[in-house]
Amino acid sequence: MPKPATKYFPEGNYTELDLVTLSYVSDAAEEFGILSLMQMVDKASRRNKALNVTGVLSFDNGRFGQILEGKPKDVEAVWELILKDSRHTNVVSLGMKKINARRFANWSMRLCGREEIVAAEPQLKI
Repeated sequence: MPKPATKYFPEGNYTELDLVTLSYVSDAAEEFGILSLMQMVDKASRRNKALNVTGVLSFDNGRFGQILEGKPKDVEAVWELILKDSRHTNVVSLGMKKINARRFANWSMRLCGREEIVAAEPQLKI
């Protein structure tokens, strides 16, 4: 029997075999230029690839919106880093939920426009 696999979202009864998605919004703690944003995406892409986490990130008017996908323990490892990241303030999870398949399977992290991310997850109002 698979054991529960989440620390931050125990109400979901996720197992280590599940595939999940986690969405959140946050405010930037500092001004972000395009170079800083691209460096952040590059670093996140490498980390996510190592963890087999996929997803998209949007940044608009000082607000981040992100969708992560993967195994619960891997998504939560990224989530824990985000919570500790001083570049984010007012971090609000929109929850974790089970999914049958990845929507962003080809991207360990992709920067996308506000319209794209809201189309994928309407709760992400950035």
